[in-house]
Amino acid sequence: MIRGILDALARPNRIAFALPLFALILLLAQVPSASGMVVTLRVPGDYGSIAAAIADAPDHAVIEIAAGAYRESLVIGRPLTLRAAEGAQVTLVAPSDDTPAIAIRDTDAVSIEGLTIVGGEYGIFVTNSQAIKIQENTVLDSRLAGIKVRLGAADIENNSVINAQAPYGFGIHVTNTMQWPESRVTGNIVFGNAHGGIYTNMTSMIHINDNIVRQNGEYGIAVTEMSHADVLGNTVASTTGIGINVLDMSMALVCDNLVVDTGSDIDLHGIRNGNGITVDYHSEAFLSGNTIAGSALNGLSVLYGSIAFLHENQISDSMDQSVYVDESVVEEGSGCETDH
Repeated sequence: MIRGILDALARPNRIAFALPLFALILLLAQVPSASGMVVTLRVPGDYGSIAAAIADAPDHAVIEIAAGAYRESLVIGRPLTLRAAEGAQVTLVAPSDDTPAIAIRDTDAVSIEGLTIVGGEYGIFVTNSQAIKIQENTVLDSRLAGIKVRLGAADIENNSVINAQAPYGFGIHVTNTMQWPESRVTGNIVFGNAHGGIYTNMTSMIHINDNIVRQNGEYGIAVTEMSHADVLGNTVASTTGIGINVLDMSMALVCDNLVVDTGSDIDLHGIRNGNGITVDYHSEAFLSGNTIAGSALNGLSVLYGSIAFLHENQISDSMDQSVYVDESVVEEGSGCETDH
C-alpha cells in the first residue's frame, strides 16, 4: 500500500496523488517494518480495553494506558510494552483469583511498566518466555504469588510486591529456569507476603540484589532445590521463620545483607525456625559482610551436610547461638570480590 502511494505521488496530474503530507506520515507510522517507527496504541483513546489493544497490536508496539481502573485478565503472546501513561495511576483488577491478572506466554521482549495490579492467581505470570522486564509496578493481594517466573527469564526491578495471600502466597517466585538465561530481582520492596518474600527453586543463576524484604512469613529470601544465586545487599527484616535460607543442594554467594529481627515459627514439618541465615541439606554458601541481629533462634545455622565459608560477618543478639553447626562444615572464607 505504501509503495503504491509513493509511486502515485511521482506521477503528475492525478488529484488523488495530492495526498497531504501529514496523511502520508500517518500511514507510514502504522507500518513499523517500512518506517522503523514504533506503533503506540492508547487505551481508552484507541481501544476500549487493554485486551483489545493487545489483540490488535503488532510486534514491539507500545500500549499506553490512561488513568483509571480496568477489570481485565490479560494474556500477552508477542513482544510489546504495556505501560501507564506518564503520571497516570492505572489499576488493573483481576476478575478472578483463579487466573493471572497478566500472563506472558511463549514470547520474548515484553515490558510491564508502572501499573498497579490487584488480585489474581498471580499478579504477573511469566512462562516459556525470556527478555521480560517487569519494572516499577505495584502488585497487591495475589493468591499464589505477586510475580511468578516459570520456564523463563525476567528482570524484576523496582516493584512493590505486597500481601500475597495466606496460606501459600509468595511475593516473587522464580522456578524451573535451569535451561534459561539468568534472571534478576533487584531494587524491589517485598512486604507482608504470607508464605515468603522472594523464593527460588531449580533456577539457573539468579541475582537477588538490593531488595527490601520485610514482614514476610516463613522465608524472607529462599534459594532452594539446586538453585544458584547471588544474594547481595538486601535488607531482610522481621521475617517469621528464616531470614535468608539456602536449602536443598543449592549454591549461593550471600554478601553484605542486613538480616534483623527474625521471629520464631513452627513450619509444616514441625521444625522450629527463627534463624537469621540457614544453610541446609547439602548446600554450599559463601557468607561475607553480612550483619545478622535479633534472631529468635540462631544467627546462622549450617545443617545436614552443608558447607559454609565465612568472612567478616557480624552476628549479635541471637536468642540461642550466634553460629550453630550440625553435621556440616564451616570454614574461613574470603570476600565477595572473589569469583566463586
